[in-house]
Amino acid sequence: MTWRPLGAVLPTQLADARLQLHFAAQLVSAPGTSLLPHQADYGETNLAWDSELSVLAGRAVGGGSLVSALVFESLELAVLKGGVEHASHALAGSSMGEGLDWLAERLDARDALRLPEHELPGHPLAHGAPFSEADRNARAELAAWFANATEAVRGAIQREPAASPVRCWPHHFDIASLITLDPGVDAEDARSIGVGFSPGDPSYAQPYFYITPWPYPSPESLPPLSSGARWHREGWTGAVVLGEAIIAQRHERQAEFVAGALREAMDASRAALEG
Repeated sequence: MTWRPLGAVLPTQLADARLQLHFAAQLVSAPGTSLLPHQADYGETNLAWDSELSVLAGRAVGGGSLVSALVFESLELAVLKGGVEHASHALAGSSMGEGLDWLAERLDARDALRLPEHELPGHPLAHGAPFSEADRNARAELAAWFANATEAVRGAIQREPAASPVRCWPHHFDIASLITLDPGVDAEDARSIGVGFSPGDPSYAQPYFYITPWPYPSPESLPPLSSGARWHREGWTGAVVLGEAIIAQRHERQAEFVAGALREAMDASRAALEG
């Protein structure tokens, strides 16, 4: 993978830009949410980072030829056709409703598009305020985090045949894959390991990677971690690799540091579930 160096903007200074992108991602999810058949896991709503185009892309609609996308750095909503930008709209100065109207017109889906019904963090955008063009550098840094996270999670699960595709889920704005350890067993009862990345949330106001074993093991069964991850035990149980620990590494070591921490945390989670 081609790792983008991180740390141009500190992980703790990305929250405002992250919240705007989180809301903008709901627009990218709207076509799949509205125009595709419902799936049990809400897969029609999810997104994926396109490393070649450096955009967060939604599900294909319009006979599979049209894809909505979000360009982080310029804060633009785009429609791709055949993998090429077909139209774009600067979100700065526009409200969520105006962004949705623009997208509906470009997809010839007037009165059909609706936003996914997710409870999002409090923000003026939820009440009709316009997007802001501020924080361009922070959005560029978040684009680097999303690009790196997509490849890091793919690398972590490459030898896991039971892992789900790596996708971005608009509800929590996280990138994740789920490794099912008990195929054929109901999801609530099956053992699994989630491998993912959050750009920041109520648990941590900075980007972080996570490994979550399910069912949550007892605290005493969690083995010690020494490769950069640490156990999180408040509200949920899992190993986390914080952004501040990643940017503390030299640029040329960041990818190796993340890969090693994820590998150790996955092994530890599997051992805790099998113990």
